[in-house]
Amino acid sequence: MTEAWVAAVEDRIQDFAARFSAVYSVSEREVAASFEIGCFHALLDSYEDSCDLAPQNLNKTGEYRYLTTPSGNPANFSFVALRRKVATTAEYELRQQVRIRSHIHDDIMVTPDLVVLRTNSAFGGSRDADYAGGKRGLFVVNSAQVIAAHECKSLPPFPELLVSFLGILEVVHPWFDHLHADLVSNASDGIHLAPSLFVGGASRALQSRMADALRERFPVNMILGLHSVGWDIMGRPLRRLPSALN
Repeated sequence: MTEAWVAAVEDRIQDFAARFSAVYSVSEREVAASFEIGCFHALLDSYEDSCDLAPQNLNKTGEYRYLTTPSGNPANFSFVALRRKVATTAEYELRQQVRIRSHIHDDIMVTPDLVVLRTNSAFGGSRDADYAGGKRGLFVVNSAQVIAAHECKSLPPFPELLVSFLGILEVVHPWFDHLHADLVSNASDGIHLAPSLFVGGASRALQSRMADALRERFPVNMILGLHSVGWDIMGRPLRRLPSALN
């Protein structure tokens, strides 16, 4: 009886594995990349009223090529040009995984998941012996070219994650120190979202309170629970950067 039961369970397991192996073979890296792409399009939604969106640098078959790793050359991947609809020449670029050099020191660099740059920002590409053994170019843009930087984390929020996002902004971006919560909250004319942390996992009450408190004290957005509530972020009270900074 026991052997027959074990055999039946093993058959069920094998049948389940055969039918759903494609789902369970997806790596954590692929899940993170897919979440980042979802955040990318959610961020694009925030520009639809103020900007014309123009995909650039498509591949030969007209497909958009996402960059979901910091090791890629930005010149080989697609991005979206953001062009103001009002009578102005202001143009920006929404890109993924662009390495940013801090204003504090040339050796301090981070790679935000999503970044809004001034158009035609220079990425460099010189070789560094301490990067990939000097075999590949180190593509990096100066922090002065950055309008806003955003992070995407497909996991539940926790205190250290929320605080570390602020640390990245403080260390890398010179404009972050000069922003004040009351200035950002009243920036109704701004087109760019304030630096935003997109988090997939649902938040417990204590973490939600902490995210709200950080948002009150710093010019940021904490966008939590995207896995459960979906990609529509425009119904949330989101901070925007004042247009004077752009």
